[in-house]
Amino acid sequence: MGWKGWRWGTVLATMLCVQAMGCSSDEPAPEGPPDAEEAPSAPPTPPQAQPPVPEEQTPPAPQEPSPEPPEDPAPAPACEGLLPEQLGPSRSIVLKANGPSADCGPGAGDGAGFLALMNSGPFGATAWDMVSGEGVPTGKRVYGGDSTNSTMPQPQGFHVVTSSPGGATLHAYSSEGGGLNSQGLTDSQGEPYSVAADPQGGALAAVWKTSESGISQVLTYQFLDAAAVPLGEPTEVARGPLAANRFVVAGVDTQGRALLLWSSAGANTWTGQWLSRQGGLLGQPFTFPAPAVSAPFWRLYPLAGGGLALQGDAQWVAWFPSGEAEAPQPAPAWLASHPGSQLALIRNQQANVLIRMPTMSGAGCQESLLVFASDGTACGELLFPPDGSTCFQRQLGVGLDGTVIQQVDRSAQATPQCSWRWWPGLLR
Repeated sequence: MGWKGWRWGTVLATMLCVQAMGCSSDEPAPEGPPDAEEAPSAPPTPPQAQPPVPEEQTPPAPQEPSPEPPEDPAPAPACEGLLPEQLGPSRSIVLKANGPSADCGPGAGDGAGFLALMNSGPFGATAWDMVSGEGVPTGKRVYGGDSTNSTMPQPQGFHVVTSSPGGATLHAYSSEGGGLNSQGLTDSQGEPYSVAADPQGGALAAVWKTSESGISQVLTYQFLDAAAVPLGEPTEVARGPLAANRFVVAGVDTQGRALLLWSSAGANTWTGQWLSRQGGLLGQPFTFPAPAVSAPFWRLYPLAGGGLALQGDAQWVAWFPSGEAEAPQPAPAWLASHPGSQLALIRNQQANVLIRMPTMSGAGCQESLLVFASDGTACGELLFPPDGSTCFQRQLGVGLDGTVIQQVDRSAQATPQCSWRWWPGLLR
């Protein structure tokens, strides 16, 4: 073989090795003489004949660098975890009516999941049948009388205030409806008073009492525990001349601070005073012009995060920041824009819910709840199954444990009946 033939064989062998086996030569192939012709291409090797490339020789695909997590993650939205995605399963019960007219009414729930279902007797005497959260009647019934239409749920049990010619009395009941204690609040039916549930349990009672001399009135307050046992003697907070048109409104917020609002006889000015749950005054009293609503229908509601909202004549009229001895602020827009609603605390008192006035629709009485974060952010609406041919005396109840209770329209039966359904712990 001559030089030219040997050289051509070397080039051809090298090309075949590179193509077939991926071989490489440390020495670059020498260039052919200027008159050398280009070597013909080797026939392509079928794919199945090519040996597989070892996996470890496959270069990894380039990856984008992962962004570094922020040092301080953004705070969760105010509404996160407040609005349930769906209602979930419900329970129901049908009870024989306590009166021939089947005067059924709303339900309430305590912190232990027990229900007080309004099932009033004849002549308008209110009463509630006590039922467990599983739907089992306890066999107990709580009576409110002619002038009481609501209960005050407790962490365990219920408070009911009754009024008679002999005065007002606070009654405490267990979750099952057993009587625990009764505490007199006033000495006569004509003494103005106000009782407010404490979100942490117990109650605050304020009373305008006639002095021993009979020529003046003394405003006193007293805290009571969940069993209606006084935590101290009545304490005087104000005094004035004897008058028939005095009023007082009491409230306790989620921070454990209590507020009394009272009117000055013959004046269009009200006075406020914050109190400690342990007793004693917080700051100085403050005065403010009376809102243009009827004082006998004023009520203070605790707000998530602290403070109290004032409602009168179904209007939300003012807001009192917790413990601040200053004139009230206007009611926040999320309240003021929903007159006629009732306010309740949910999610371990970390959020608010407005119980809207029910409305009639083509499918029946439509009831709903509006959920708000503690800063007033609107989180959404919960619609409940429409039912019945009337909304009369219909009102959703929200228990302290988050159970939502709905009265179901009574059907025509030979024996009058009352019906309810509820969603256990829906807003816990």
